[in-house]
Amino acid sequence: MKLNTLLALGTLTLSPIALADDILVVMSDTAQMTLKNGTEYKTGVYLNELMEPVKLFLEAGHTLTFASPTGMAPRLDPVSDTPDHFLDTSKANYTAHKALFNQLMIDDKTQSPVISFARVEQMGIEQFDAVFVPGGHAPLGDLVANPQLGEFLKHFNATQKPTGLVCHGPVALLSALPNAAEFEAQMKQGEKAQPAKGWIYADYQMTTFSNSEEAVATQYYLGGDELHYWPQDALTKAGGNYSRSEQDWHPHIVVDRELITGQNNKSSVGVAKALLKQLDQ
Repeated sequence: MKLNTLLALGTLTLSPIALADDILVVMSDTAQMTLKNGTEYKTGVYLNELMEPVKLFLEAGHTLTFASPTGMAPRLDPVSDTPDHFLDTSKANYTAHKALFNQLMIDDKTQSPVISFARVEQMGIEQFDAVFVPGGHAPLGDLVANPQLGEFLKHFNATQKPTGLVCHGPVALLSALPNAAEFEAQMKQGEKAQPAKGWIYADYQMTTFSNSEEAVATQYYLGGDELHYWPQDALTKAGGNYSRSEQDWHPHIVVDRELITGQNNKSSVGVAKALLKQLDQ
């Protein structure tokens, strides 16, 4: 399928015709993380977790605006560049999504459409109709305690606009904690983390990458080193009502009011479809 793209201030559409909804796609700038025991780990956005929803959003006729904390072109997590992580693991499906990723120039250092959070503020967060955050370990690097992102999420929550996150992406919800930076520091230090009262997502039903899945990732992807803390633990301690699939690596999507979360890489399509359903209501 040939896409006509409009590259302007990070916004992409299927055509230059004005469309009903503008979806803010939030990614991390993190390309490398220092793990708990000092290992330097290359990370970035997960290919399928970004592109399966992006392709569905574009095919539904929506406008996309890509953003990250500083507006850097995100790195593609090298572990994610395989058909195996997609819901449809066929080579043809992978090739179609990778071609779209390249066509949109998302990781191009000079032509990437990604804009900064500061530019989003200038444009006005109220112009966006939904927000989507893909995973990969990268969100743990710079989205958990980002005050600008916290303000964005408060807008989507207050206005009940669809808010979709998948795999490690839901850790971004912690940015809306009144004491996000302190909470993150406590989690990293292994202390008893104390979330401040007033988290907008307290008691919401939600999911994220499970501890048992993280244990497998630790062994096979992190070389035995560990993250400073795991997403399931952080969201649970913050006050979220966590649930997971009966089996690891199976799709699990949780919808509670405007919040749509997916457990793992196999949940990206389900999160995207649930977000589109809310936009159509």
